[in-house]
Amino acid sequence: LATVLSAAAVRLASAQVTPAAGYTPPDDTQSVKVGGLIFYDYTYTKQPKATDAAGNTISSTAFNVARTYINVTGNINHLISFRITPDVTRDTDSGSALSGNLVFRLKYGYAQLGLDDWTGNWKGTWIRLGQQQNVLIDYQESYYRYRFQGTVFIERDGFIPSADAGVSFHTN
Repeated sequence: LATVLSAAAVRLASAQVTPAAGYTPPDDTQSVKVGGLIFYDYTYTKQPKATDAAGNTISSTAFNVARTYINVTGNINHLISFRITPDVTRDTDSGSALSGNLVFRLKYGYAQLGLDDWTGNWKGTWIRLGQQQNVLIDYQESYYRYRFQGTVFIERDGFIPSADAGVSFHTN
């Protein structure tokens, strides 16, 4: 019996895989982060004057929430991450039954597969699938100082949408 147990212990010990010296295994800790971004303004209208319910002449004022993003990002493991960004905005389409109301829509929703384990020295390599940022508008918004006033020109005038569904690839 002692010989059998000893042989079994040797087999178990030889089957264990230990990390090589200097090797740090990747962090597979799952995480979810929630954040937000609010574009708001306070407007004072000097002219034209308005009349209130008592018949007094007033300058109109308004506190507006133009757009709100709720960002939910996370990691399933060191290879797979995701982003879900709902967009809350005021409907300004005059022909819509929702005109003037706040609407909730999906701005971004994608999964990303990190390829760093297979690309060697090319860190920051990934494939993304889903509704994601348009790279040109994302770049312009990174330096556009007046983003709080509205969207960038190319999006505002309807040339390119800020998000699109598809597959993208990135590497450094």
